[in-house]
Amino acid sequence: MELKPTEKSTTLFCFSPPIMIATFIIEIILAVYVFIKSKKAKSDLGIVLLLVFLAIFQLSEFLICGGRDPLLWSRVGLFAITFLPVLGLYLVSKLKKDTHLLKFGIFVAIAFVIFFIFMPQTINGATCSGNYVIFDIKPNVHSLYGYYYFGFLLLGIWEALSGIRVDKRKKMSKKALFWFIIGYLSFILPLTLVYFLIPVTRIAIASVMCGFAVIFAFILAFKIAPVYHECVKREIKDEKA
Repeated sequence: MELKPTEKSTTLFCFSPPIMIATFIIEIILAVYVFIKSKKAKSDLGIVLLLVFLAIFQLSEFLICGGRDPLLWSRVGLFAITFLPVLGLYLVSKLKKDTHLLKFGIFVAIAFVIFFIFMPQTINGATCSGNYVIFDIKPNVHSLYGYYYFGFLLLGIWEALSGIRVDKRKKMSKKALFWFIIGYLSFILPLTLVYFLIPVTRIAIASVMCGFAVIFAFILAFKIAPVYHECVKREIKDEKA
């Protein structure tokens, strides 16, 4: 899983260890900010958890590149990002008031976490290339994981689009769903571009994707969270009425 020196020296320095730890700090600060706002709004902590899990992945990558137990921290990092698509779907489901696919997503995410933590040789550690981290996952599990991950990311976009089309009365929830789609595209589109233009990065998709996801973190904190909290607050008022 080692990269050649020429690949290491020419590819995506924007995901180097200093950027990893800076991204971790930014995402933790954003999580604290959203936590304070969510407590004031008496809203749930779904967005906070999403930001915290993004931050944990960045910290795991930084520690792997720092020579800390790559097997342990690769499992911690994968544990964190495995729940991200499901948390995204949870946020969309709350806005749509439609949770018919959420339980299935949670079941699949937990199944992968159990594999990563308890099944020997499912994941054999990780390699720091100097620019990003390459996770050594058993090939068949890696393929299934990819289908799960990108399948649920696309499902989140589809559910958000359907929520915008169907419920024309709730402008607040439509606004949050719109920004949710923009947030997902903010890291999916750059990842797709890098995937085709820089083929060597294909072995480090998780690392590259979560590097771009810092854009999504800002969108979550400053565009989605304020509207989301207001929607949840109104929902609570309606239930009490």
